[in-house]
Amino acid sequence: MAIMERIDMHSHYFPDSYYALLKKYGIEHPDNVFVPNWTLENHLAKMEKCSIIYTALSITSPFFSFVDPSELAEAVRACNEEGSCIADENPDKIGIFASLPLPDVKASVDEIEYCVKNLNIKGFALPTNANGFYMGNPELDPVMQALDDIGAVVTLHPTSPSLVIENVNETLPIPLFEFYVDTARAMLNMVYRKVFDRFTNIKFIMPHGGGAFTTMVERLSSGAGRALDIRGNMKKMYFDLAGSPLPLHLPLLIDIAGTDRLVYGIDFPYPSLEDGLAHGEMLDSSDVLTDEQRRTIYVDNAKRLLCL
Repeated sequence: MAIMERIDMHSHYFPDSYYALLKKYGIEHPDNVFVPNWTLENHLAKMEKCSIIYTALSITSPFFSFVDPSELAEAVRACNEEGSCIADENPDKIGIFASLPLPDVKASVDEIEYCVKNLNIKGFALPTNANGFYMGNPELDPVMQALDDIGAVVTLHPTSPSLVIENVNETLPIPLFEFYVDTARAMLNMVYRKVFDRFTNIKFIMPHGGGAFTTMVERLSSGAGRALDIRGNMKKMYFDLAGSPLPLHLPLLIDIAGTDRLVYGIDFPYPSLEDGLAHGEMLDSSDVLTDEQRRTIYVDNAKRLLCL
């Protein structure tokens, strides 16, 4: 059976300027994981083998959390400009979600304006928290307003939580557990702060099928959580299917948000090519989806979001 084409809305790139930052600050094992040896050529080759016709790339954790505040805006700008050049050189294959120098609000608003006016980008990628400032924090409202004013596509990505408890799971890779939990923490804060009601023009994409948040829907909707309208808020979000969407996340997301709110994601360069192929096969062969729903999730929704 021929592999269906797909658009990847959740993968990452490591521009030279970002590698230089990691080296400068001695970051060798961020989040207790390795720093991938990323190249554009290898990424494009993996895309072809996995029938990915287009990918939206972003900087991933630890983002710029380790950069001195005096250098933050300049460091982010350099990565965004390098990413824009990659998109310019590969317009039919690559789109870029720009980064922001969070939690610096003024510099972030300025960077949004600069990117929109001067760079070839498809949206913005924000961490679940920026040095302890979680998405939904009222201090970040001017950034959200600037993104809302332009109707931006905004993808969230988890990072290490603002506080890592000592002597608990201390040597495990942070993404194994904490990324899913920090995604839920940020999403709940955004719901609680009514981000999805106040900034209705932003098209938010939640990573890894919503992480732990999705599997906690009933818990979050019970008792004191009834007033939060968890399901109603989820209908206003988009979700990528990077990670392990089956058997739990995908049926829940279809039931709550519908297939028009789901997009494909694979999280390169972290999965191996073999893992990437297995991820695609898992979704291709699942009886949870019809072929029409697969086309909607794999291609149509992403085209609409990215204006392709």
